[in-house]
Amino acid sequence: MSQPPKDKIDYEKYVKYAQILEKTKWAEEFSWDHIRKICHYIHPVIAKKGAVIFKEGDKEETFGIIVKGSVDILKQGDGEIQKVATLQSSQTFGEMALLDGEPRSATGVAREDAIIFFISKKNLLDIAEDHPKLGFQIIWKISKLLSQRLRSTTGKLVDYMGH
Repeated sequence: MSQPPKDKIDYEKYVKYAQILEKTKWAEEFSWDHIRKICHYIHPVIAKKGAVIFKEGDKEETFGIIVKGSVDILKQGDGEIQKVATLQSSQTFGEMALLDGEPRSATGVAREDAIIFFISKKNLLDIAEDHPKLGFQIIWKISKLLSQRLRSTTGKLVDYMGH
């Protein structure tokens, strides 16, 4: 049996990724065309339950979108490891590492089997060069997410200081 041409395989692979990404809340502001374009720049990772997805202190300029499953976020403190959050499908992590290049501030472990779409800093810059409007839209979305998290953290800090 003859093999289909390479670009046909790639096209089908990217459409499959796009169909997965489209189902997430993260992608709801993007058109189908943009979702398809984003999928040319992602690196998909399948993580089994208990697998370490990223480690606190690692220098990785990538950001992840959880498209299936959930991830526990763990932080080392005073000789013990504490769970700070559980991220569900459609949630993201690594925005700060992507933007500022600083080491990871926590560890991520798959709470259950998970699929994560990673976008590296290099790939984000490539998107911005190849599709400037889409690149801007992604950066804008990341900025909004970081702003929301900062507001939430500030609120928690004020509550904590009040006690």
